[in-house]
Amino acid sequence: MDEITLKTLLLDIQNGKTTWQEQNQTELIDSMMEHIGSPDSELRDKLIYRGFSQLIQDENLIPEEKLVDLLTKALGDEYLFYEIGDVGTDHIFKRSFSVLLITLILGKDLEHSFIPLQLLDRTRNELLLYLDLEQDLRGFVSEKGWAHSVAHTADAIDELVKNPKMDVKFFPSIFQGLANKALTFADVYIADEAERLLKPIMVMLEIGIATEIVDDLFDKIPSFLKLQKSKLEEEKYVKLNANCKSFLKSFYVCVGSSEKYIEFQKKISSCLKKL
Repeated sequence: MDEITLKTLLLDIQNGKTTWQEQNQTELIDSMMEHIGSPDSELRDKLIYRGFSQLIQDENLIPEEKLVDLLTKALGDEYLFYEIGDVGTDHIFKRSFSVLLITLILGKDLEHSFIPLQLLDRTRNELLLYLDLEQDLRGFVSEKGWAHSVAHTADAIDELVKNPKMDVKFFPSIFQGLANKALTFADVYIADEAERLLKPIMVMLEIGIATEIVDDLFDKIPSFLKLQKSKLEEEKYVKLNANCKSFLKSFYVCVGSSEKYIEFQKKISSCLKKL
């Protein structure tokens, strides 16, 4: 169905004029997938995303085998990697809101454990690849709503690292992927991206990532910035420096809530003083 028909139907469901159960759910879900990246923020965010949230989390109306199919589809070239590399176009919404669907399915797997290990492993690989490749780092887009690809991906990875099926041996590469995206010169983060990137990092710290992995980042940042200052254009360096400081300050606040992370606080403080 077209966007107008889908929007009208989803509004009717939201307003209680009809129910999910009264609809052809296969047709409806297929249409929601087709328009998941609509530039219409009401349709995309308030109706399709919230609709998937209701179907998956609240009402348990999508069978587990269908959720596996949706996850596989969302990880593909026509969704997560749709026109990857484009910056400033509406294509970002399809990529970023595919990540939100992935997050919902990963969250459901924490309750019922239906995602096969091979697919979970693929999800980890694809999310980290997407995080690395995504260059459109816009947060809120005027008149079109949230894109927020980095924050959405961090939320998906947060659900991933909480999963007991996820082997901790992958934590170092996940941590590095998150840190790499935090320390970017592509744009300056202004919409809490640092805090969102830190959520899965804090989960990994609680579960048991080696502290040496995290310490190593703090040790390397000052020399990394010094090297980049000699290589980058001034504008890019200013963006990189701002993101580094924001990430470190946010990290300092996160670890400040527990005495067991006091050594991390000292490391971060020392690192900041060198910048």
